[in-house]
Amino acid sequence: MASHRLSIAALGATLLAGCVTTTKPDPARPKVASTEAPAAAIPDDPLPPGLSPKFVAFVAQQGLSTTPAKPGQAARLTAAWNNKVIYAPDPTHGGDPVPGLLARLYVFGPIEEGNPASGVPLEPDGELIVGLWDLGAKEAGKPPELMELWHIDRDTARKFRRPDFMGSGYTLFLPWSKYHVDLKRVNVVARYNGADGRCLVSSPETLTIDHSATLQRAAEKLGVAKVDGAPQPPKVETLPFGPQSAPPEHTGGQPPGPGQQPVVPGDPAR
Repeated sequence: MASHRLSIAALGATLLAGCVTTTKPDPARPKVASTEAPAAAIPDDPLPPGLSPKFVAFVAQQGLSTTPAKPGQAARLTAAWNNKVIYAPDPTHGGDPVPGLLARLYVFGPIEEGNPASGVPLEPDGELIVGLWDLGAKEAGKPPELMELWHIDRDTARKFRRPDFMGSGYTLFLPWSKYHVDLKRVNVVARYNGADGRCLVSSPETLTIDHSATLQRAAEKLGVAKVDGAPQPPKVETLPFGPQSAPPEHTGGQPPGPGQQPVVPGDPAR
């Protein structure tokens, strides 16, 4: 168990440079099991038993596609993140609102010379892995801490495909089981493992967390209204507080296990 965690943490350093291509193995680095090799179930693995190799591949950026994409193949994964924590019903908790993040993922095809219709979002078909790191530890001089990890299998991911003005893509609500209001900045990275074997990763992005929905819910629960940000006297009758927004679906993300702290790069906070 200890060696597994150390290997994960050490290989997480490969994300520090922000690269999105597979590099040649460095003999000085610890070896990691192949993404195709079977792995024993690990009780505190953030992913369900049997998926440990995929977790290793995600952290170490193993198995990413390096050959140029052909027409119709996935060439680039782009993620648009919302830094505001929102609340949506969770069917696994009796429909109670839970905090989470919204994301929109696009899988783009290659840009073909002389073809203005190329380089647009494709109809994605694959599984998704999303990781979130707390950068609070980094500010304290420690490596960023892996806080949450979501795995969305291919069949489930299909349910989240939605068209918009850009084209087809995934619209995700990621329930954040480890969320708390003291968080300031986090890093998020997504990976797409296509059904055709093409594997892509999004550029890491740093989010400055907006807790306004959480604070508003707390104020409503206490019967305290806010006007221009200033607390007001409690009302005689308080309204039942509910979710600020409610995306229609739940991704079924898995909470992370303890002791796994890979390092990811930090883009400028937005």
